[in-house]
Amino acid sequence: MEVKKIEKKELAKVVNVHKDSFRGFFLTELGDHFLSLYYDCVQIDEKGLLLGYYDEGELLGFCAATTLSKGFNKRLIRKNLFQFSLVGLRLLFTRIPSLVRLAKNLSKKSTTINDTGEYAELLSIGISAKKQGLGIGKKLLIQLEKEIELKGCTKLSLTTDYSNNDKALGFYKGMGYEIYYDFIAFPNRKMYRMIKKIN
Repeated sequence: MEVKKIEKKELAKVVNVHKDSFRGFFLTELGDHFLSLYYDCVQIDEKGLLLGYYDEGELLGFCAATTLSKGFNKRLIRKNLFQFSLVGLRLLFTRIPSLVRLAKNLSKKSTTINDTGEYAELLSIGISAKKQGLGIGKKLLIQLEKEIELKGCTKLSLTTDYSNNDKALGFYKGMGYEIYYDFIAFPNRKMYRMIKKIN
């Protein structure tokens, strides 16, 4: 077992694990090309982190994160505008509602709490369906917390569903995450933002 940074040559494996973990989810439905581009941009960004859990060389899980949540996704798109524009054009002709939803969910914040985004954020964590429940997510999250602490971060945040999500909420609370606030993601998905002090 090993948790380490994912190399560019293994992005296809990340996409496969993502699709296996998030069947029917919005980002998955945007397709392999979008997922590969997004995780590639996270991996090469100076504030991005892409970690993988390997067992005998096989990627069984991954997590993607940023050391600064504030404006990260918007900045990622600006820095890679040409590549994202190509993906956007494809969606424009095939999935206009998906393009609108993607644009409206670039920022995930409360309308009542002044959230400055001055914290690290877990963007995605996925485990192969056949390997869920074996503690892989916990090991990935522990290593991520170590990595961001080394980079000077003092808080790590994440978002997760508000309803019908007791297992994930229990997992994150057991890892020391507390509910920061709830909010509505477009079009009408109620979410929690959770946060943990890292020290």
